[in-house]
Amino acid sequence: MLNVLIVDDEKIERMAMRKFMTEWLPECHIAGEAENGKKAVEFVRSEPVDLVLMDIQMPGMDGLTAIKQIKASCPYTKFIMLTAYDTFDYAKQAMQEGVKQYLVKPADKDETIKVIRSVAAEIQREASKRQEEAVIQQSKWLEAHVFNGQPDTSMEFERLFQAFKAGLVIAVQRTGGDQLLIDLQKSALFNAVPIQAGGGLMTCFIYSHQAPGQLKADVLQAIRAAMTREQPSPVVGMGHPVSNPLHLQKSAAEAKLSYYQRKKDGGVVRYGFYNTELQSIPLMNLPELADDMMLALEEGRREDALAYYDAFYLEGATISHVKELLILLKSRLRADLPVLTITTEAECRQCCEHLFDLYEARTQTVNDIERAKRYIKTHFYENITLEQTAAYVELSPTYFTKRFKDETGLTFKEYVTTCRLDKIKKLLKDSSLSLKEITYQAGYTDPNYVSRVFKKTVGCSPKEYRKQVVKK
Repeated sequence: MLNVLIVDDEKIERMAMRKFMTEWLPECHIAGEAENGKKAVEFVRSEPVDLVLMDIQMPGMDGLTAIKQIKASCPYTKFIMLTAYDTFDYAKQAMQEGVKQYLVKPADKDETIKVIRSVAAEIQREASKRQEEAVIQQSKWLEAHVFNGQPDTSMEFERLFQAFKAGLVIAVQRTGGDQLLIDLQKSALFNAVPIQAGGGLMTCFIYSHQAPGQLKADVLQAIRAAMTREQPSPVVGMGHPVSNPLHLQKSAAEAKLSYYQRKKDGGVVRYGFYNTELQSIPLMNLPELADDMMLALEEGRREDALAYYDAFYLEGATISHVKELLILLKSRLRADLPVLTITTEAECRQCCEHLFDLYEARTQTVNDIERAKRYIKTHFYENITLEQTAAYVELSPTYFTKRFKDETGLTFKEYVTTCRLDKIKKLLKDSSLSLKEITYQAGYTDPNYVSRVFKKTVGCSPKEYRKQVVKK
């Protein structure tokens, strides 16, 4: 809705324009009227106005003077000049002040509608562009200060996030997660700012002027509404809301850790907040944690590997625990680094990143097909394609097809099917999920198709298989 101010010293003219716009331009909201330039300036300073229909010749402060003063405090407000004087001098002066449209009273109906809608479209385009630029600035700030730990100032944060009273970070599975973020950005209950992220994750900062508890409820409701059981939904990890911007790093770490909790758990509910009770024990299993970090590195998910590290520290791990983890990573990478002399948190993280750098420098010679197999095992439940996998290992689809068959003895499709059937078997054995739910988690959408493939490959139906393994 466009907020419009009508400025004319003739009351009958103001009434006529109000009636005209109400009848023919319902997208415009008449915010108010003013009988001269001075009152117009006062009105705009007290209420937001997108468009001013400004008469030129008025007693006291004329239209051109009023425009100069309004633009000084409201640079994005647009103007359409209304005058009975069809002279080039007035038009020239108005154009010098940035006024692009000029109507002569009494104005033609169609022409008036055309002019107002033209300016309205320009206002919308400029507002959208400003919003896009603001989101880019916000995203860059969050990436630098929340994820990369650069020092910040509260003044800069307040300038970029003026509606902030509470905020939280969510981590979303990249495949299928883009639509969820689009839905969240449309919410009227809060603001959502996507943040750049690598690997299989996208992250998003959500904030509002609500209290933390209300924001938490609003975000849960919005995500629940966006997720459906009729199609595979992305995994969403959610950090707890904070009211202090300095604690956003904690919420970001919680979001990523919650994502891994839900992805590993494989339950029906694929979204939720970080659960400290679920993660406190596994995090202290250092060999398992090191394995998870190495797997993330092998799959090209460096940021995810760092998220594991950050989450470990977040859980209250001491410097001694972190050094034990680094020694395990060092051993797996056969790297020669002086871990025992480390004394600070910053040195620990630098050491971890250095180990990752060493790994990435060495993986130039890792077998392409082995990397492809690991990639498939991680992404088989998504709508994975041969072309996508070939691009991941930087091979042409034709060459990749031949190499994959030669080295695995299976076609790409057969290997994906094998991974999915293994997942189905595991869920049939270890969970009480329905076949429909298992179908989605294994990367399929049709339970009947799954039943046919399963019976053809395994020799019995999923239902019969579950009975057999449960008896054992």
